Amino acid sequence: MTAKIKRLALGIILAVLTVGGVRTIYPSDSQDIIVRRLALNPDNATQRQVGALEFIAAWELRSRNEDFGGISGLVSLGNSRFVGIGDAGTVIGFRLTEDGRINGSFIAPLPNVHGPKVHYKDRDSEGLAYDPDSGQYWVSFESNHAIRRYSKSFAQQTGMIRPAILQKLPRNKGAESIVRLQDGRFIIIAESLDDDMHSAWIFSSDPIESTTTTTPFTFRPPAGYRVTDAVQLPDGRIAILNRAIGFMQGFTAKVSLLNPDSIGRDRVLSADVIASLAAPLLVDNMEGIAVTSDGNSMFLWLISDNNFTLFQRTILMKFRLPDQPDSKKPEA
Repeated sequence: MTAKIKRLALGIILAVLTVGGVRTIYPSDSQDIIVRRLALNPDNATQRQVGALEFIAAWELRSRNEDFGGISGLVSLGNSRFVGIGDAGTVIGFRLTEDGRINGSFIAPLPNVHGPKVHYKDRDSEGLAYDPDSGQYWVSFESNHAIRRYSKSFAQQTGMIRPAILQKLPRNKGAESIVRLQDGRFIIIAESLDDDMHSAWIFSSDPIESTTTTTPFTFRPPAGYRVTDAVQLPDGRIAILNRAIGFMQGFTAKVSLLNPDSIGRDRVLSADVIASLAAPLLVDNMEGIAVTSDGNSMFLWLISDNNFTLFQRTILMKFRLPDQPDSKKPEA
């Protein structure tokens, strides 16, 4: 195969993946998730540093369940437990043991997004936020733009709103990221770009409640990238996951840090990039980010959306984040 044909084939594959891919279905309702350890750099088994981040471990997650995959948001529940949101209206939960095994896994549909009277556009779930005190979850949806709130353990939907500010967004470029801050405010970042910048809003409280107010701002991601998820760190900073797709380099990702105190009405903000993932390093369609802590150490967890295709994988990666990363340190 000539180099030209290879580039053409790669371009076709990436074009398919950009619009969601071709879903491959193997009917199964298995609740099992199997895991396989992966290397960060197949060309350099000793590499541990990626910019300011220290690589800890990585795994490929797989399941026979036809609804497993498409993970677009991830939150930590503590005690090594995680919940992800699949972009087909699915909740995916698991516990990762110290020796790298998965137990307590489940794969289930979100309440109120399946059924004969529900349109498939109403289950395009993208962002996930969590309140550890109440156990409540908030999920952002694109296509039919909405924010839904769920009770503890996703037992039931407790509220839904279609904010007017979201209805102006393109159908498949809606509220990609939703973050609940420690003080009860929420941040939403849209996937769509206008002049290479994202529309974003900070909500004064629960976005479902009628008393909340919104403050618009604009976020400028790294050139050529889009925001796919974000999470607030224990020290208050916001870690942002940015992803790009290129014809030659395939998928790449960047992690950046933002000070929430800089957010203000109509401000244009950017964040400091602290790490980059690109071939030959392990990387895929990175769409979810979560944070855990152990003593004074903070850990970032990244997960990829496999778009339900045979060309991609669900990859979970763990990195240690310094308390105060040196902003002058070069990227990997």
